[in-house]
Order: sequence, then structure tokens, then C-alpha cells
Amino acid sequence: MPEEMGSAPERLAWRVHPAAERRGTGIAVLALMITLSALAAMWMEGAYWGLFAFGVLFLSLEAFFLPARFELSEEGVTVRKAFSRVERPWGQFRRVIFDPVGVTLSPFARRHWLEAYRGTRLRFARPAAGRDTPAPEEVRRFILAHIDLEEVRVVGLPEVTEPDRSVERGADDDDGDGRRADQA
Repeated sequence: MPEEMGSAPERLAWRVHPAAERRGTGIAVLALMITLSALAAMWMEGAYWGLFAFGVLFLSLEAFFLPARFELSEEGVTVRKAFSRVERPWGQFRRVIFDPVGVTLSPFARRHWLEAYRGTRLRFARPAAGRDTPAPEEVRRFILAHIDLEEVRVVGLPEVTEPDRSVERGADDDDGDGRRADQA
């Protein structure tokens, strides 16, 4: 762990509900789901198939339709969704990928096909009136204060205050040699 953790708070928590944040998109996706379910019911000649199709579509899009709660603490990361709860200690992550809408915490040092299934995705919350949500920069600082920069590769950080060999800007390297594609 880094030595300078005194400036970071002990815990950050926020809630994200993409369908509520983007109501127009949510209504459009819901209308498409209803249409596809009705088509499935007509094609299969049974209302139960329409209900089944709607259920499958809803569950596949549960990350969009149902809220998620993210918590960062001294011990690690907790993600609570409607049907699951994931807790991961900081020491489990080998790569951190920052992007404009969130952070991906990966157990793999390089890109891996299992990253989508084994990694942990944290979406940034949109600031809302009356809600105490941390800013993306605050989340970035918290994560950087709790990971071991000697062991963890950091990718996509918008601004680095001090140069560090483990922190890269921009895209991740493709071949794992420690250099980005534009540096090869």
C-alpha cells in the first residue's frame, strides 16, 4: 500500500441508476423490449413466450434498468446490484482502466478475454441535487491511494501529477511488452 493515504477519505459510496439518469433512452429501450416480446409471442403463438422474451431481455439489461451501489473502503471494493453482491480486496487487482464514464478494475495485468467476466466495473455517478455523490476525480484519487502502484498497471489516467513507470496515459498496450502501440 502507498504511504500517503492520509488525504483520502476512509470510504466513498454512491448509487448509479442509468435508466433514471437517461430517461429518454430508458423509455426507448423499454418500448423496443415490449415490441420484441410481442413479436415473439405472435411468432411462437403463445403469450408465455412473449413474457419469457421480456424476462430474458430485462435480465440481460438489468445493469441499465436497476440501480447499483458502489462502495470503496480501506479493505476494497463492494458492488451491490439487485441480484448480486461482489466484494473484492484491493490486492486482487492487477490493472486499473480509467475512462470517461467509469473505472474497470481487472485481476489481469494485461488484456484478457475473461476481463469482462472477472473484472469489476465502477460507473461514475452523475451529480444530482440533494445527493452526496463523489466526483470522478475523487474516485480516481481514492483508487490510486489504495492500490499498490508497484504491482498494478494504471491505464487511461487523464492527468498524472507525478511521473510513475506504472502509470500510462491513453490506450493499453496490445502485446504486453509495457509499451503502447504508438510507442513501438
